[in-house]
Amino acid sequence: MSKRRFIKIAIVLISFILTLSTVLTGEYFFKSEKIELGSVATKRYIAPREIENTYATERKKEEVRKNIEPLYKEDSKVKEDALSKLELLFTKVQEARVYVEEGNADNYSSNPEGDIINEENLVQEEESREERMERAIELLKAQSPILLLDQQFKALIEMESGSIKELKNKCIDVLESTYDMGIREETKTKTILDVKSQFETFHTNEEINNLGYDIVASLIQPNNFIDEIATNKMIEERLKQVEPVMILQGQKIVDEGEIITEEIYSILDSLGFIQKEFKEEAIKYVGVVLLICLLQIFIYIYIWFFNRSIIHSLRKTLLLFSIYCLIILIIRSMTPLHFAWIPIPIAGMLLAVLVDVRIGIIINGYLAIIGALINKEGIDFLMFFIIVGTIFPILVTNIYKRSRILWMGFVAGIINGITLMSIEFFLIGEYSVEIIYSGYYGILSGILAVIITAGSLPFWEVAFDLVTPIKLMELTNPDQHLLKRLLIEAPGTYHHSLIVANLAETAAADIGANSLLARVGGYYHDIGKLAYPQYFKENQMMENPHDYLEPTVSASILKQHIENGLKIAAEYKLPKPVRNIIEQHHGTSRIQYFYYKALKDSSPDEVKKEDFTYQGVIPKTKEAAVVMLADTVEAAVRSMDPQNKNKEECEKLIRKLIKDKLDEGQLNDSDLTIKDLETIVQAFMKVFNGMHHERVKYPEKEEKKNEHFDRKQRFSTKRESKKHNKGSHHTSA
Repeated sequence: MSKRRFIKIAIVLISFILTLSTVLTGEYFFKSEKIELGSVATKRYIAPREIENTYATERKKEEVRKNIEPLYKEDSKVKEDALSKLELLFTKVQEARVYVEEGNADNYSSNPEGDIINEENLVQEEESREERMERAIELLKAQSPILLLDQQFKALIEMESGSIKELKNKCIDVLESTYDMGIREETKTKTILDVKSQFETFHTNEEINNLGYDIVASLIQPNNFIDEIATNKMIEERLKQVEPVMILQGQKIVDEGEIITEEIYSILDSLGFIQKEFKEEAIKYVGVVLLICLLQIFIYIYIWFFNRSIIHSLRKTLLLFSIYCLIILIIRSMTPLHFAWIPIPIAGMLLAVLVDVRIGIIINGYLAIIGALINKEGIDFLMFFIIVGTIFPILVTNIYKRSRILWMGFVAGIINGITLMSIEFFLIGEYSVEIIYSGYYGILSGILAVIITAGSLPFWEVAFDLVTPIKLMELTNPDQHLLKRLLIEAPGTYHHSLIVANLAETAAADIGANSLLARVGGYYHDIGKLAYPQYFKENQMMENPHDYLEPTVSASILKQHIENGLKIAAEYKLPKPVRNIIEQHHGTSRIQYFYYKALKDSSPDEVKKEDFTYQGVIPKTKEAAVVMLADTVEAAVRSMDPQNKNKEECEKLIRKLIKDKLDEGQLNDSDLTIKDLETIVQAFMKVFNGMHHERVKYPEKEEKKNEHFDRKQRFSTKRESKKHNKGSHHTSA
């Protein structure tokens, strides 16, 4: 097994063991003991975290339930039925009175509710008044909706018209007033007694009062009933206002020597102090092992399909492993604190800046699940970290200047606080001061997370030799010592590098590559020319030293600028991606000018192609390939005949040069597509059109100035033409 593969397998195993150990020592698998209900506590138990005392909370709620008076609703039909029965009673009494006094039974006997007397059994001969009274009482007993004694029915029949009318009115008044006050099942007896008191206040015959009382009392029924829906709703609202009884972190649960009550047992069980049955514990262990295995397998599959560069790069693998282990240990150590302080999003932000934003979001989600297992958190924990852990990595990818860190931190803090409060408002369903405090915690933790992420970037850059957008922006600063050297010692190369950087940045942006890295690569790709600047055409002011050297020597000097560039880059600690561009920007291409010059001076058998070929590496990334093409194109376009330098000829030359690189196999490992190459051509033309646009010719006021200018221009053109004939193609080398 190779050393690299061994290290990667070790990383996988260590990360799994670390994850499993932190979860098993977390809140779900807290160290437990065998404790029985009703036993004596062998030691003092202290709450390791804040938890609700459900027994005490339930007692408070039960007290609230007992003190709540139920809500009642009135059934008006009960009163209407009672009044109808009262009216029917006196109607039947009036019919009986007519029958007793007048002996006319036509209407009385034909009443549909009474079938005792009818035409068939009615005695034709004259009946005595006593007989009619007995018959009327029997009929009243059968037809009356109110049950009375025979003597009471007889008293009603014999009562005078005025008295019976007065009795009826009193009964109606008492009945209505009683029902209007409301009658409940539990107050029915008291209501009946109140009716008796009302009749006693009337200044009438006691016998009549008693009769009225008996009539009304028999009609008293509950008309107020409990409104179950309204009562339950009120109880729910009152229960929501009950503050839960909390056991604070560090608070004593039970002391040594005290009895383990049901309440104490429940609290100890919720905190994980009570040991479960072996079978139950074993299932939990199996479940968590399988869960962690599935989560890590998902991470590996995702990396294999979407971030395979992590697998191929041991440096990135170690970076991912280091950040993951660090955050896992921090989560485990911060268990007692509010979860808003746990810096899980830092992992996502670091990976987004150092590796890729997608892997940052995925790892954040994985850490959120593991954190919930470690701290025994609920859905609020997962919702919070999945939301902010998705937003933050996207947010920090736009940090190109350290001056923007504080602003980004403020934005992240606001997002953090709003997310936390909205989740708690949703889950709790009511306003509380604690939720506002949680929002403050969220704002502070969000700001700190961004500041810590940005502040720790230099450490990760140095430790794993990585490059970040902030570092690249620093390298584009003209005050960089290496760029100042290039400007002073090799001004032509400096100007050439600026144009290459503009070309590379534009093309990289158009094809979706890292435009900032391409720009920095363009700035520094030719720093190796600082060793011998005068041997490169763009830096030559007078004679060309290559006119006096053998072609092989000239080619050797030109090839050395790659090796020298890597040495200077290492000396100035340029990032690895920039050093790769320096090494790859010529690939294994041939130094054409001196190769053909050697062929002219010697026979083809004596000329070795390898003497005129760069011993570098063909571009491995899109950025390195774009810098190679920009370098080649800039030198060639600059050396074009000014008379023929137009848009059509320039584009034709660019296409030819790119096609030559493609045919030579220089772009085989760069991942560039044919569509990308066409996009690069258009991007180069866009830059050159901006550089070489036509300008307005300013006429001189005096003819002498025009003549002087013409002579000066002719002299300059002649001198440039002479120098061009000597070695203008050295630039393309």
